[in-house]
Amino acid sequence: MNIPQYITELHALFANGQTTEHSFRPALAKLFASIDPSLTVINEPKHITDVGAPDFVFMRREVAVGWCEAKDIDKDIRKFAATDYSKAQKDRYKKGLSNLIYTNGRDFEFIRDGEVVGFVSDS
Repeated sequence: MNIPQYITELHALFANGQTTEHSFRPALAKLFASIDPSLTVINEPKHITDVGAPDFVFMRREVAVGWCEAKDIDKDIRKFAATDYSKAQKDRYKKGLSNLIYTNGRDFEFIRDGEVVGFVSDS
């Protein structure tokens, strides 16, 4: 799946008005897998002690090389992460996961070793 196909799928899902945060994960998984076919993309991986349960883990062979936390498409991921629960969750993830993507499906914040290293948006 290329990026325009991904965006088209997101917009079609969102337009029907019946989606939740989980509705967009299959499209995200397809996008991530298409970017690097050597990755195994796992939705809802096992809980990580002291960190929590990010929505995706990216495996290369048997090694976790990255994680992703996916919020609902209408959430501003930068403002949403300032709320008490979400801030605590994001802080745990930033501290415990060396290679993290924080996204609402349209906006992608890239975090490496606890520091934001990039941000892209389809808007």
